[in-house]
Amino acid sequence: MHEERTEKRREFIINTVYFALVGAIAFVCLKYVVSWVMPFIIGLLFVLAAKPPVDAICKATRINRKVCAVAVLIIYYALIIMLLWILGAKMVSTLKGLFTHLPQYYNDSIYPFIQKMNKLLVDLATRISPDTLNQLYDMMQNVTDNIREFIVKFSSGMVSYLAGLTAKLPFFLISLVFSILASVFISLDYDKIKEFLKKQMSPKTAEFLCDAKQHLGRTFSGYLRAYFIILLITFTELSIGLSILKIKGAIGIAALIAVLDILPVIGTGWMIIPWGIISLINGNYLVGAGLLILYVIILVVRNFTEPKIVGDQLGLNPVVTLIVIYLGYRWFGVSGMIMLPVAVTILVGLHKTGRIKLWVD
Repeated sequence: MHEERTEKRREFIINTVYFALVGAIAFVCLKYVVSWVMPFIIGLLFVLAAKPPVDAICKATRINRKVCAVAVLIIYYALIIMLLWILGAKMVSTLKGLFTHLPQYYNDSIYPFIQKMNKLLVDLATRISPDTLNQLYDMMQNVTDNIREFIVKFSSGMVSYLAGLTAKLPFFLISLVFSILASVFISLDYDKIKEFLKKQMSPKTAEFLCDAKQHLGRTFSGYLRAYFIILLITFTELSIGLSILKIKGAIGIAALIAVLDILPVIGTGWMIIPWGIISLINGNYLVGAGLLILYVIILVVRNFTEPKIVGDQLGLNPVVTLIVIYLGYRWFGVSGMIMLPVAVTILVGLHKTGRIKLWVD
């Protein structure tokens, strides 16, 4: 009995040290190494995503596999580049114009609104003592000055930020070119690369990595399905809300905001909150309040449904999904919100197939 307990403790300590080392190595790789080879990882993911349609087309026709693979990749990249170009150019030009003209908008709309409120308060203050009137006047003056200063700083800061994004555009384009080239060359020599890598490792290791690759493909497709479902939910909420508020072109605006909502960091708030505040300032209280309420509804629904939907598609518990997404963001930034759930899903899949042992079932 004593020997059995000692053996269990020994096994527990060995497993703890092993997984701590594996976790530390994985953390360093995700934190520092992945960013260096990201274009090639993206290229590989596109090759894996193109494999099912390429297999289907080659099976149904006599088209050369290499030609078919390159054609499918070109279609993939063309659609993505076209979408990013349209959305990116429109968003950057709109935001840049908004923040550039924000100080002028303040002088034309916001400042008169504040002055109107100031006059209203002064009219009310005539019924109270002069000291209180002076205090109210000083308070409103300070509020006006602070708002003006904030808007000037905010607008200039956002213009600088957008200019910084524009400056990073060459780096993004170079990375995109390397991703495209990597995916094309990998697809052309996929079988040769696969056989070469197999020869460099033991059969057991090759079988393990083959299983990991299959789990990666299923996880990647599950992630895409999850966020497509989230996009449809957001689009439905926006379409209904904007239609109720009688916004012209509600369906098109809802589609644009829903796509932007999927992109990391941006979200619906970038468009709906300024739109709602500006509507309130211009006296369109129904639309302004409706937009802000709509944003709160979308935010609440997104926070409640995202862990559940992503967890269902990836095969993870919603609580685990929520924790993993949060830790991924805290440790690795926005990209970690995708990388860490994918990594955990692959590990769970390998555990379920018996390739590794993470816990006692």
